[in-house]
Amino acid sequence: MPRSLLTVLMTVLCLSSGTVLAQTATVPDSAAVDSTAASDSTAADSAAVEPIADPDTAGIAEADTTAAADSTGAEAEVRSPGMISEVAKFFREGGFAMWPILLFLAAGLAIMVERSVFLFFKANIKPEEFMARIADLIRKGSIEGAIAASAEEDAPLARIIESALRNYRGTERDIQNAVDEMALAELPRISARTGYLAMLANVSTMVGLLGTIFGLIQAFAAVSAADPEAKGRILASGIAMAMNTTAFGLIVAIPQLIVHSFLTSKADGLVDDIDRYSVMVINMLAQARKEG
Repeated sequence: MPRSLLTVLMTVLCLSSGTVLAQTATVPDSAAVDSTAASDSTAADSAAVEPIADPDTAGIAEADTTAAADSTGAEAEVRSPGMISEVAKFFREGGFAMWPILLFLAAGLAIMVERSVFLFFKANIKPEEFMARIADLIRKGSIEGAIAASAEEDAPLARIIESALRNYRGTERDIQNAVDEMALAELPRISARTGYLAMLANVSTMVGLLGTIFGLIQAFAAVSAADPEAKGRILASGIAMAMNTTAFGLIVAIPQLIVHSFLTSKADGLVDDIDRYSVMVINMLAQARKEG
């Protein structure tokens, strides 16, 4: 009986020690699981943070790329040749014929400006209003007032009317002679230098064609006689001379012809006004003299 009790006690002790060992082995496993879970959560958090940071980084990189592209475009724009350099190149490639055409352009511009100022501003005194005032003074018998009103203007029409008024005491023939004498002095002022515009336009075109001929001669000489290395360069230079001189000649000639037409039309209108109103004043003075 004591031996069996001892056996039972030994069995219980073995079972207890096994249970303790089993529990001890189980604790590290759970710690490992916890550490594995912590590392997984950390990786998940980092993975969740990374997509948020990526768009900002991409946006900054894109902005840097855009700024670099803009700066490159600005540099390219600054380096690109401007209009002045293009005009200089165009003029240089045209050859010697470009210089006389440029001279004709300068002369034409000077004539156009001077004639436009004279015909449209200085000589244009609104003849209807001017003659209405002169006629009113003549009807009132104030010839001296009409002379003073005419002397205030420097236009050809005013000078001719003034010459008629200053001879109002003479015969109708005397008044007509005074008007004709002043008209011979004033009418050339109206048509002065206008005809040069047509001449400059025609000469500019012909000089441009002359430069074209010389450019074609140079091009054909390159084709026939130049060595193969210089043939392309000389041929391109000759064609550029031919085209540029023709273009520049037409660029100068066309505006001059247009302005010449406008100025001629205006001058003709002023001459018609002088003829009309000078006859009107002569008749008014004759009528006033009869009534007086």
